[in-house]
Amino acid sequence: MKRDPMPLGLAIFLLIAGLFLGSVFTFGMQYWNSEVTREDCTLIDTQFVSYKEIRQLKRPMEIKEIAVYCVNNERYFIDGVSINSDLRNSLSELSKHQKIYILIHPNSNTIVEFSTENGTILTFNETIHKLDREATGFLFLGLFMYFCSLVGLYYTAFHIIKKRNG
Repeated sequence: MKRDPMPLGLAIFLLIAGLFLGSVFTFGMQYWNSEVTREDCTLIDTQFVSYKEIRQLKRPMEIKEIAVYCVNNERYFIDGVSINSDLRNSLSELSKHQKIYILIHPNSNTIVEFSTENGTILTFNETIHKLDREATGFLFLGLFMYFCSLVGLYYTAFHIIKKRNG
């Protein structure tokens, strides 16, 4: 029994989606989550107003990130890889207009360190390590997407050659 090849539309979709997502996962995540030094980061000295947990649409029990609102009318984000129950408890104990110090990653505007006059809520080294692990995971996902684009390229070429040869 002879199998039908992949349809041309699906092959083109795989080619384009694989290239786009492969590039975002491979190069984008490596850039946004790159390892930086404390000196590369921006130190923000401000006051805490509130925070909001932003959840996954398809998995509402999972927190995607936390938005931290400050008196300078800015909001800063804590990446989901850094969120745990200790962090959530510490944030819930912060009072409005409490002085906070945050370090912001230069490529992604993510909070990599969060501290108050009473102590550190989120440590720089731990956050950078977790972001690096996340970037490595996305690197493998990006390589898989490039593989999918190669499959799409193969079947696109297959259809073109088949049409040309009659």
